[in-house]
Amino acid sequence: MDSRSNPRSSRRGLLSTLGAVSAGLLAGCSSDSDAPSDSSGTDGGDGGTDGGDGGTDGGTGGADATWKPFEFARPVTYTYEVYSPDDGEGTLVWDVTDVTDAGATVSVRYDTTETQFETTVTGTKEDLQSQLIMTPAGPFVIATVFSPTMAQYEGRTLRVGNEWSYSSSDGSMRFEVTEQRSYAGVDCYVSVTEIDGNTVHEGCFSPELEMAPYTAYYDENGRRTYEMSLVSVEE
Repeated sequence: MDSRSNPRSSRRGLLSTLGAVSAGLLAGCSSDSDAPSDSSGTDGGDGGTDGGDGGTDGGTGGADATWKPFEFARPVTYTYEVYSPDDGEGTLVWDVTDVTDAGATVSVRYDTTETQFETTVTGTKEDLQSQLIMTPAGPFVIATVFSPTMAQYEGRTLRVGNEWSYSSSDGSMRFEVTEQRSYAGVDCYVSVTEIDGNTVHEGCFSPELEMAPYTAYYDENGRRTYEMSLVSVEE
């Protein structure tokens, strides 16, 4: 392992990026509502009550298309171009092997301007998360692969126009599936997260993959802070 990262600096940047997002999620738990959609249906609180037959969204599925992260069913290798404020640009390779009912073995190689790191972990989603966040790549992994915002899309119906929101005395948080894109030949649904009207997160989710093809975070000034874009997927 070769690491030139500054863990304290990385974690400080991570907390700055995710602080508002996490606060919004926690505050929103006390009062959630499903905002009406002018497009192909409104996603209910459990992601399973949107209307329509999915005939207008094309590409990656119909009315019941959902994203199921980390439910690996076969060996697969994901390669991403990545960016973080502390580590700069680089690549992340996520190689899944030895898939069983109990979990999988994942080899992670994180190679950026400031940090070079490689490790292999085995277990369930929770095992992978708890082990990887303690590595030099931990701040980036928390902000992208295991971020609290992305968890909001797990199990939700993916269809352009679906949206849902949370509100409380502390403010509001809104999620919307806005369009379709393709990364590395994989079609996915672009979704944005807003806190009090400001975009803080953009992701793209595909029912075909167990990891998101794209995710990015933005600070209060609209500047990109973390980004992860799929460039290759091999089975």
